[in-house]
Amino acid sequence: MRPRTNSLPPRPFTLRAAIVLWLVIAVLLLVASATFITSAAVQDLERAGFIGLGALFGALAVLQLLLLLPLRRGRRSAREVLSTIGIIVGVPIVVRGTPGLSLIAGAMLVAVLLMWLPQSSDYFQLTQPKAKKRFRLPGSR
Repeated sequence: MRPRTNSLPPRPFTLRAAIVLWLVIAVLLLVASATFITSAAVQDLERAGFIGLGALFGALAVLQLLLLLPLRRGRRSAREVLSTIGIIVGVPIVVRGTPGLSLIAGAMLVAVLLMWLPQSSDYFQLTQPKAKKRFRLPGSR
């Protein structure tokens, strides 16, 4: 049995930084989730809201953690899903200005930016080459 060789090119710094940042964000979301659920257990007012927010943040954290492995392997789908999560969750929180969560949301947006910088995009092009589309006029062959 031959030893398996690693055929992936070295990851650029921008992608390594994005991966570490997503890991930190997931841990912070798990902490926020536990905090909201604990607050719900202690308080009687707004209990459903805290439980719902805690469950949402917990699910987001687990999803982010599950997507980190394909991202490390250079899968475009992981980059696209994490970018979608980062933009859909990050932008409204930053715009609203929620004090504790704005830091996490800002970090999400920075991680999205790092994944789409040219160095990271070149890495994804090497790991999963995407055919270049040729421009054709309608009706031409």
